[in-house]
Amino acid sequence: MSLPDLPELPESPGHPGIPDLPDRKETEVRRMLAGPYPLVPPDLAARAADRGRRLLAHRTLLHRLGWLLALLALAALCWLVMDRPWLPPPAHTTPPVEGW
Repeated sequence: MSLPDLPELPESPGHPGIPDLPDRKETEVRRMLAGPYPLVPPDLAARAADRGRRLLAHRTLLHRLGWLLALLALAALCWLVMDRPWLPPPAHTTPPVEGW
């Protein structure tokens, strides 16, 4: 595999006539860009759309469950405020009168 045609390297400012060495990372990037590109699977767009639909459905489900949980918590709070289950039940008969 041959490298693509690289532009002329600038000369080193300290040593005229001697070009600077190319950066290793730049050379690797140029090699990757010039090389054969990997093949894209033909069903990639369909798989991505399916995954997006699933993620959206899961997010919608979690959103609705969160609202349902908040509504149930609000209903439980209203019940607690109205019913006051921590108080003893009212007596239906009067206690006997003692000490007369």
